[in-house]
Amino acid sequence: MHKRFHQRLFFNLSLIVFGYVAFFLAGCSDSEMSMGYPDYPAEEMPKAIAQENFDSGDSLGGEVGQDGALGIDSEVSGTADRKIIYVTEIRLVLKETSFEDFEKDIAKLIKDNSAYQSEVTFNRNRGERRTGRWVVRVPVNLYQAFLVGVKDLGVPEEVQESASDVTAEYVDLVARMANQKRLEQRILSVLDEVQGKISDVLEVEKQLARVRETIERLEGKMRYIKDRVSMTTVTVHVREDEDYQPPQALSFGGSIVDVWQNSIDAMIAFSKGVVLALVAIAPWLVVVMLVGYVLYRLLRRIGVRRRESIPPKVS
Repeated sequence: MHKRFHQRLFFNLSLIVFGYVAFFLAGCSDSEMSMGYPDYPAEEMPKAIAQENFDSGDSLGGEVGQDGALGIDSEVSGTADRKIIYVTEIRLVLKETSFEDFEKDIAKLIKDNSAYQSEVTFNRNRGERRTGRWVVRVPVNLYQAFLVGVKDLGVPEEVQESASDVTAEYVDLVARMANQKRLEQRILSVLDEVQGKISDVLEVEKQLARVRETIERLEGKMRYIKDRVSMTTVTVHVREDEDYQPPQALSFGGSIVDVWQNSIDAMIAFSKGVVLALVAIAPWLVVVMLVGYVLYRLLRRIGVRRRESIPPKVS
């Protein structure tokens, strides 16, 4: 009797401890890992990310020691293998190339560099200068070749390149994944030893489901980072302009003329704004004036009647 009581007591205490640990780790994962990355479950990730098989050994990038500390190897902490996300934006002017030829050329360039376009928008209205926007994902090792090829398709007007180092965030995900994996194994061992009511088994399985849900979220975030690191995002803005002239450095005299012209343009724009504002206000002014006139006549009539109703003073 006492033995069974102690077994039940040990089981309940273990269940409570595991519940608190799972809740604490899940809370830390949700609060501290909201790093600006989408929270993808494993089954809801984009196709480009979901196609990559998740390899726990490769993703963890190290081994967990006996004391629970994570040994991060060169894949994560090394200078040559840091997790860096590259994003590039380029603006092209089509001066001699037609818009149709550009569409064919960039499609070929995307294919030749093993890239893919994730978004395309353009304006083809007749009588207007056509514009377009291509968002392309390019493998990091082919990024420079792709960028050079894009620049050759038109006149580069502006190029912006940025890099974000997410190594620290990735290492944090690795450590939390290791903790959740260890917690999963502990709960599985408890589940194998459970003897008693079905409700006890269901409670342990409930804790296990929570831990595995957290693991799936961690896997999704790690896959997302690995996808962003392995593929550079290049956004290409294109516009037609046969009369385009690249900007040149102005002389002192040219600077004076440019400032004068800008001042004249600003004065003209201000004058137009004032005129448009007056035109917009005019109908309201008419209504306000009519209402004011009616109120004035009404109040004046009321005042006259009051004066007439007051008897004259007798001297």
